[in-house]
Amino acid sequence: MPATELYNETALLTNLARGDEAAFRTLFDRHWDNIYGVAYALTKSPQVAEEMVHDIFLKIWQHRARLPELKNFSDYLFIIARNHIISVLRKKINEQPFTGQLLEYFQAIGGSPEEQLLYREAESLVQKAVQLLPPQQHTVYRLSREQGLNQEEIAARLNISVHTVKSHMNKALHFIRHYLQMHTGMEAYMILFCIISGLA
Repeated sequence: MPATELYNETALLTNLARGDEAAFRTLFDRHWDNIYGVAYALTKSPQVAEEMVHDIFLKIWQHRARLPELKNFSDYLFIIARNHIISVLRKKINEQPFTGQLLEYFQAIGGSPEEQLLYREAESLVQKAVQLLPPQQHTVYRLSREQGLNQEEIAARLNISVHTVKSHMNKALHFIRHYLQMHTGMEAYMILFCIISGLA
């Protein structure tokens, strides 16, 4: 980052920490497109994406006092945005219209070459992570995601308790998410989250 730009952002963060609304608007305008683009790519809803962006920057405003201490605002914004978008997506997983919309988007043949490439790369990375799972977690994950079995069916198939199935699945998803966080950028990570959550 050029020294002038770094200085300007440092000054912006300092002014914002003091409650300067003009500084907040400048920072918002500078980063809005990037956050909105990721949110829209995942939700395909301008309204939901815009709400996400406003909520994310509201969090920035509410915690503005800590901003001057940051070494890298972009990294901080990435973490805030990632956590918020994932939280919203988790809540929407069980909303049939939203889930159907995502499925239609990810499975659409008519997607752009860039979208199709990103999806293929994302799916490939998920498979690599799955291959690293311990045997029992690997089996539970496959039965759930590839064969569509519910927890009770998996428990009966493997002769284990439903609680054990749930434990293996939670551990598997935790490992896969951590693996993906280490190997992808923000947009790819969000799409991968949808894949391993059964949305794609």
